[in-house]
Amino acid sequence: MRRIGLSFIKPKSASAYFIQKLMFALSVFSICYHVFSEIAYIGLTLSNSPRVEDVVPLFHTFGYGALSIAKVFSLWYKKDVFGQLLDELATIWPVPPLDDESQIIKRKSLDALRFAHRWYFAMNLSGVWFYNLTPVIIYFYRQWQGREECMGYVWVSWYPFDKHGMIAHVAVYIFEMFAGQTCVWIMVGTDLLFSGMASHIGLLLKLLKRRLESIATQEQSQEEYYLEIKESIKLHQRLITYCNDLEDAFSLSNLVNIILSSLNICCVVFVIMLLEPVMAISNKLFLGSALIQIGMLCWYADDIFHANADIAEAAYSSGWYRTNPRCRRALLFLIRRSQKPISFTAMNFTNISLVTYSAILTKSYSYFALLYTIYKKN
Repeated sequence: MRRIGLSFIKPKSASAYFIQKLMFALSVFSICYHVFSEIAYIGLTLSNSPRVEDVVPLFHTFGYGALSIAKVFSLWYKKDVFGQLLDELATIWPVPPLDDESQIIKRKSLDALRFAHRWYFAMNLSGVWFYNLTPVIIYFYRQWQGREECMGYVWVSWYPFDKHGMIAHVAVYIFEMFAGQTCVWIMVGTDLLFSGMASHIGLLLKLLKRRLESIATQEQSQEEYYLEIKESIKLHQRLITYCNDLEDAFSLSNLVNIILSSLNICCVVFVIMLLEPVMAISNKLFLGSALIQIGMLCWYADDIFHANADIAEAAYSSGWYRTNPRCRRALLFLIRRSQKPISFTAMNFTNISLVTYSAILTKSYSYFALLYTIYKKN
């Protein structure tokens, strides 16, 4: 996030503040013009050559840029909210001493999160650099074949000037590298922030489940049972509020994500399978990052949904029959609240879960089949 001029840490000097604001302004300008230029080029292509094989390769990079714009404005508008959420998360983070089973749950959750983050970061970073270097590789490859070839560009974009002059060519190439890298920093920063906080919510719900399962298994007074149940209810309410705040902060970007994911996946698969099956390593990495990105969103949303539902089962499976009516009423309150789902939504249009991921892949295949039919017919 600091690479695009956003940070939860306030600048220590006026110069640092100015540099941060300048970097953010450059980042926003670059991706906005990047998306605008791709829209213009798509429009020109549709008017001159509305063939499937000419238009479809332009859409997945446009979709990635449009999604980056939605996410960077979510980050900027809700930056203070995210900072508060991170500070609050630190106060409820599970610290030792933990029993062995709780420690295993915590370790597995963190290992899975690190694995997903490393793969997602590597796919995005390597993908954008393959895009950046592809024109150079193609240029030298064709020179080696003895063919006269001009250096290409990173993206297929429109500019209000002749971009084929020497100085303009270098400037455009540098700008397109910067714009592509900025899109990646925005996507990575936003997605890892969301998945990190969502993973920790799911972990805390699982540890709460473990805590409820052990209620009344040790010899304690009824007052001690009640205090333990009361603390569990407070933690559950806190996690519900935390999850709702996180859902509100990411709801808009989730909506754009759900809408564009099917289109992005469909278009890049079409390009890989039918147009550039060998050379397009960058497109293959794009496909991998798109699948991981929407998969992480749906996975952690689904994990929280089921972890919250398990709270009611854990409360019912506890030793409630050893407690007095006061403790049983408190547990009943917890059970009833846990039966109300906690879910991330796309601006309240749909709940996000692994079912959503399946629907996105199904729609992507349907769109691909339609494009394939049109392509073969033409």
